[in-house]
Amino acid sequence: MGAACLGLCVALLSVGSTLADEAGHTVILKDCAADPVKGVSVTYAPAENLFLAADGARYFASDLRFPERAADQSPPDARTVDAPAEEFSAIALGEPNRWGLIPAWIVTGRAGEAGLWQALQLEAGRAIFAPGHGEAACAQALRRAESHARRTGMGIWRQGGTVRIYSTDRPGPLEAAAGRYVIARGRIVSLGKTRRTRYLNFGKYWKTDVTGTLKTAEEDRFSAALGGAAGALDALAGRFVELRGVVELKDGPLITLRHPEQLVVLDD
Repeated sequence: MGAACLGLCVALLSVGSTLADEAGHTVILKDCAADPVKGVSVTYAPAENLFLAADGARYFASDLRFPERAADQSPPDARTVDAPAEEFSAIALGEPNRWGLIPAWIVTGRAGEAGLWQALQLEAGRAIFAPGHGEAACAQALRRAESHARRTGMGIWRQGGTVRIYSTDRPGPLEAAAGRYVIARGRIVSLGKTRRTRYLNFGKYWKTDVTGTLKTAEEDRFSAALGGAAGALDALAGRFVELRGVVELKDGPLITLRHPEQLVVLDD
């Protein structure tokens, strides 16, 4: 949510046009990667859904989650989206995780035109946007790509697909989704705060209802992403919002927010 909330919410709720043209993908790449030329040449390994460099480094596409699929559904990992001869490069976004995998923007070229692989997967309905590094215009563009797939019923968003948007008014389904990365929407009933944690309460009974949390040390970062005073954390009570994250069970379903783009106000 690096952009003002009003602009972001308009982008989320508007129908918009398809991103399928090469120019659109190029714009998204520029929004997310400051210098695409600095990427490392990699080869796509579909079995692992990873990108491998000649020096042995292994990269994964940041800001995406590939949901589990039913037995009768096509793979959501885009292993057939790109032609075998497609060229890829990885732009590292941080240090390797505990499995030695490096988060990266993945750049793909088509007929000399570069684009962002993440955007292609979102647009095709093979993944959901899972904010980790994308901010401001980049995050807004990736949300639009996902929204296009959802509106047109592509991949995981088609009727009977593997992904749904949960309501925070119903803790039961979210409890059943424990351990999974989800999208949840609902109205914040109240706010709470301790020395270390800020609480977004979606019900009156914290022992059973849905809760979102973030570190108090991150409050300024989240407030700035929400658009300043008009959308700061202190003003969120009563607002209709969207959360993205892994569901935990701690006195009811809980979603921990680590990146500002995991929280979006929808009722502006």
